[in-house]
Amino acid sequence: MIKKITFKKGRLSKILLTRLNNYYKDAGIDPEFVTMKWQKWNKNPFMVTFIARNEDNHVGWIIYNPVNSTIEDIVVKYPSKDKDVEKQLTDALVAAETLVSAEIHKDDKTKYQWMLEYGFRPTRSFITDGFPLVKMDLSISVLLKKIHGTTPTKPYRKTETVVIEKIPEKRGYVDIKAGVMRLIDALGGINKFIKPDSTVLIKPNIVSDHGLKDGVYKGGIITDIRVIRALTELLLPVAKKIIIGEGSSINRSETTKMFKHYGYDRLVELSPSKISLVDLNTDKQVDKHVPGGKRMHTRKIPLSIEKADVIISVPVLKIHFAAVASLSIKHLQGAVPPLEKYMTHFFGLWQNLVNIHHLIKPQLIVIDGLTGQEDFGPVSGTPKRMNILIGGTNPVATDTVAMKVMGLDPASSPPVFLAYMQGLGPIEKEKIKIIGATIDEVASPFKQPDINLDCGRDIRIHADSACSGCAGYLHFVLNKLRRPDPKDESRMLIDRPFDRKVNIYLGPFVQHPINPDETNIFMGICQQHNAETGTHLPGCPPHAEVIVNGVFSLFPDVERPQYADKSEEARLGEMLEEILRTL
Repeated sequence: MIKKITFKKGRLSKILLTRLNNYYKDAGIDPEFVTMKWQKWNKNPFMVTFIARNEDNHVGWIIYNPVNSTIEDIVVKYPSKDKDVEKQLTDALVAAETLVSAEIHKDDKTKYQWMLEYGFRPTRSFITDGFPLVKMDLSISVLLKKIHGTTPTKPYRKTETVVIEKIPEKRGYVDIKAGVMRLIDALGGINKFIKPDSTVLIKPNIVSDHGLKDGVYKGGIITDIRVIRALTELLLPVAKKIIIGEGSSINRSETTKMFKHYGYDRLVELSPSKISLVDLNTDKQVDKHVPGGKRMHTRKIPLSIEKADVIISVPVLKIHFAAVASLSIKHLQGAVPPLEKYMTHFFGLWQNLVNIHHLIKPQLIVIDGLTGQEDFGPVSGTPKRMNILIGGTNPVATDTVAMKVMGLDPASSPPVFLAYMQGLGPIEKEKIKIIGATIDEVASPFKQPDINLDCGRDIRIHADSACSGCAGYLHFVLNKLRRPDPKDESRMLIDRPFDRKVNIYLGPFVQHPINPDETNIFMGICQQHNAETGTHLPGCPPHAEVIVNGVFSLFPDVERPQYADKSEEARLGEMLEEILRTL
């Protein structure tokens, strides 16, 4: 990324107004459009005018709204045909602000074209004061490539503490409880976190019923209930009220059944007057404004979380086939209601995982590493016995240590890296103090999933520039085609011949030209500009159910795989339609 452009905050000036008028006059756009924008900018106390310089030379302006991370306009002092200056200004803004959007006039073809080349994609058309506008969202894949290897422009100042606690091999309950107690003591003790008369909400990971099938427990999928029991028993003498809250992601209406399935109802028996179980999927909700408004301006948060004095986050040490790792940052996806879960996919999963942490801030994080999960996590992977607990108070620092224990680079996980770049915590070794065992003592590389996008005779995948999100979710769906074709069991379903070749495009840039005489499927925001030339699967990355629907539309005679049970499928369909109506 070019860094020679520097910004200084300035003011709306006559020369800027002249440049704006000249630009839009040349573009053939009504001059009243400039008048409208100028008046709006002057009335908005949050609007920022960045004066851009290249060394000592003034090269242009960016008018930027930090409330919703939107570029209102980019104006260069000396326009050029190749638009290099505009792109350099955008590079500098992205380096400082990371994920940004823009709003441009629908008829501003010049700006639309260079923004498209840069990596912005048209996601919404709307009318403001009678003028047609287009919302342009920056591709996450493009963003991650541009900021790869960089550090935040505003460095994280604090040093965070993370504890690695080893648990004896036999892993008896007494050993686990003692380990939890030592971990909390190392972070300052229970009284540092819990004040008298506090309401404490413990958020475990109970993603689905996959962790206990036919009476056989499979570790690494859900939080080990012994860790939750230990926390609960330690809290009972000091907390006024203890809530164990979760919103399961699979069979979303059945979180209460998941509690019973794993024996959480027995935890209530420890003190029925103080302990309760809350399904965060059905809890009352409150609207919260997202600082910076990146991708989503508001989120709905369960009332129990909003009212809790203390939140304790207890994720599992596991791989995620798209996010690379599913730890404390990914964990809070289970803390929002179902429609919010799916909206995050449509508007940008990685950014919205970070957004949640602006609104829900656990005071204590305890990563359950008794048994982790490697390979195709977070549900279908392989258990990996680790016998550790990892605790901290900062999600980025805690996830950084956990990923290093797993043999992973924290910058390789999109949500962890975005959280770091947006100032939520450090990944630098010198800014994380580790207490207890060292990383080297407990490190054991976790096997990562092999993402296989190889296709059959007539299906071609074009994914040269795709990020791990779309690639991982498409792999998940393609695997469902790697089974005998009911029309001819001598071949795989994925090898079924088609009259027209099928192309699936993902990632912002593709080398293969689009042939309108072939069947074309375009995945995600990165391919939204091609939506009208084929079938578009909306999202960033699209939800697995959306990809299943899109890919299996090629096989109308084949029963579509179910993401959840039939009643959940129907509800999910209604949710998806509701989201699509808002786009």
